Amino acid sequence: MSNKVNELALMAILTSLVVAATALHVPMPGFRIYFNLGEGVIYIIALTWGSRYGAMCGGLGASLADLLLGYPLWAPFTLAIKSAEGFIVGHFARKSRNIALLAGASVMITGYAAVAGLLYGPKAILIEIATDVVQTGIGAVLAVTAMPILRKAVGRYSPPDKQQSR
Repeated sequence: MSNKVNELALMAILTSLVVAATALHVPMPGFRIYFNLGEGVIYIIALTWGSRYGAMCGGLGASLADLLLGYPLWAPFTLAIKSAEGFIVGHFARKSRNIALLAGASVMITGYAAVAGLLYGPKAILIEIATDVVQTGIGAVLAVTAMPILRKAVGRYSPPDKQQSR
């Protein structure tokens, strides 16, 4: 029972970190889209704790940030896109960190470009792609830079979903 409580508490903390990092945002003029730092946190979570944590914390945290920042129309799309991104990064993390980040970024960029085009028309697609390429690039650099520092600070930690239950 306490293992489940610990997992839930960790997920809540990690989700709140995604919300906070996403809340540090820069709106793009002319469209209801914005640049944020949540990507790096989602990547760190997925690389460290795996696909389940990446999907749940990334999707919930980013969609909650959309609601809090006044972008409710985007929240359901964000939930799906960021959940898929976090899952994919976590899934491929054990095989290749670089492939994991590239695959996750591809899902994110493609998903948001499609939704921006649907909601705002073709002119929004290029702005969305440009914003997302920068956002995923900065997020990947942040994650790759932070991972060794975090590992050194807290030691190796195996994901709760990989630990055996007692």
